[in-house]
Amino acid sequence: MTELDELVTAVLASSKYRDLAPELVRRIGARELAARRSFKEAVKATKNKLHQVGGAYFETRIDYGRAAARLRQAAGDEAAWRAACRELMRLHASTRERLPILDGFYGALLADVPPARSVLDIACGLNPLTWPWLPAAPGAVYQACDI
Repeated sequence: MTELDELVTAVLASSKYRDLAPELVRRIGARELAARRSFKEAVKATKNKLHQVGGAYFETRIDYGRAAARLRQAAGDEAAWRAACRELMRLHASTRERLPILDGFYGALLADVPPARSVLDIACGLNPLTWPWLPAAPGAVYQACDI
């Protein structure tokens, strides 16, 4: 096992980072190993960088299995679905700060454009949970990607 493999294993062993793509940890870890004097410093710097690019937006670790179960439970009931989405959006800084204006946000933002037929949301955080409020065309596709 290489030092980089050990670093990836060490970082992914942390509950905060265990759901991340190993390739992302590997890419950041390789840079940090080259720039740091010790393995321990490289692990710490890698975790710090991962926190900067994603972890800083979460106050607590999200149990994605539980979140998905909550959404499945609300499926089929529009009011329950929106309530579940709002509940989960509170867990992420950028979606939480939009909650007070969510009901009118997309309507005002997109008033002068036709309904979206497709959305590509890069570095999405929990923004896919705002889909019920997005004025989208029937059959629209939403693709989202985050770390």
